[in-house]
Amino acid sequence: MNLINKLNIFLADQQIFYVKLHNLHWYLVGSSFFTLHAKFEELYNQTAGVADDVAERILALGGKPVGSAKKALELTSVTELDDLKISGQEAIKVLLTDVKAFNEASKGIRSLAAEEGDGVTEDQFNNYIGAYEKLIWMLEAYLEK
Repeated sequence: MNLINKLNIFLADQQIFYVKLHNLHWYLVGSSFFTLHAKFEELYNQTAGVADDVAERILALGGKPVGSAKKALELTSVTELDDLKISGQEAIKVLLTDVKAFNEASKGIRSLAAEEGDGVTEDQFNNYIGAYEKLIWMLEAYLEK
């Protein structure tokens, strides 16, 4: 699979994750509501930025970024959530699963970019990996008893 295809899958994942984060933001209940409600808003704003940056990178490489929800749903591996209340602990577990998957996908894209001599995409995904690894550490710390 070529780099632009991998980037489009990653973009689709970010687009659907953006919606999923809104679901967590809206349906969160429990004692950690105030803290996590704000955190999910921060994360969906960051995710929108990642999606935009990836789409623009695809364009810079001469590709066509996924621009419809229908196509994003066809490409994504992110599972959607039902519109149901969710506790803070469960929400963080859901989030952690997705972030770990994005971290692994980022490593694959970074490697492919390196193989193709695309240092710009490699650097972009190095930055994502650093951010995902930090977030994974924080989410795992939150779940510790």
